[in-house]
Amino acid sequence: MLARTFGALLVVIGCSVFPADVRADEEAQPKTLRIASVSIFPEKWNKDANAAKIEKLVRDAAGQGAKLVITPEGVLEGYVVNKVIREKDPAKKAALTERFRQIAEPINGPYVKRFAGLAKELDIHLILGFLERDADGQRTYNTAALFGPDGNLVGKYHKTHFAQGYKVNPPGYEPGKKYPVFDIGALKVGMMICFDRQPPEPARHLALEGADLIACPSYGAWGEWNTNLMRVRAYENHTYVVFTHPEQSLIIDRGGKVVADGSKDSVTIRDLDIAQLRKTRAAIVNRRPKTYRNQPQAAGDSQ
Repeated sequence: MLARTFGALLVVIGCSVFPADVRADEEAQPKTLRIASVSIFPEKWNKDANAAKIEKLVRDAAGQGAKLVITPEGVLEGYVVNKVIREKDPAKKAALTERFRQIAEPINGPYVKRFAGLAKELDIHLILGFLERDADGQRTYNTAALFGPDGNLVGKYHKTHFAQGYKVNPPGYEPGKKYPVFDIGALKVGMMICFDRQPPEPARHLALEGADLIACPSYGAWGEWNTNLMRVRAYENHTYVVFTHPEQSLIIDRGGKVVADGSKDSVTIRDLDIAQLRKTRAAIVNRRPKTYRNQPQAAGDSQ
């Protein structure tokens, strides 16, 4: 009798109390995450005008329920590095170089603080693309900063690969060296910027670090070839990919399917299925790294 009573008690505890708590926890978890890619076409060198446009479209996105909003590469100042690189006149180039350094924004600068505050006001995560000036005032980076709903900096990423190479850039304009991944609750977010999407390693590194979604703020090329490339990055790493460019937005699911495609100066919205995150990533877990041979370094690898 005692055994039967004890067994029945275990059944009650095991099937009625704890599973109910687990089910309640699972039911409390969001089933989807609404994200927005904001294709903003900025004006070069005009942070005031660009900030106003960014704020308007970010507010539009949040008004449609987006909880993660992504902006293009260098959207705050208008992605001006090529203006410096392509100038041939020595005097004009020197002036542009100094203008480039001055327009760069510290991570605690007034415009950055404005958008940190906007993220808090709207209760969203926000990725802002801008030219960052380091604390010493000499180094600059192509940065994507992620702000949380509390208005704090969750983290930032510095572009690691430059399409133009590494010897033609303004003095102090440096590539990044790390691939951080940030937990925003519903999922883990990694970032790469523009040309970082063309070598396969950045996206794979982010996936290996646990990224569920890779945000790719961009300013350079876009179009059909890029769409195909971004689909491959999503498929081979089994991650959501969001490509955010002034002319186009792409939201791509983990199977490489384009689920949303937006155009210039618009907000592209999509609900991501959080349950998809629990599915096995065969492309990741079935890798055999010991079989991969080290390859000779190419020019520029020392960077």
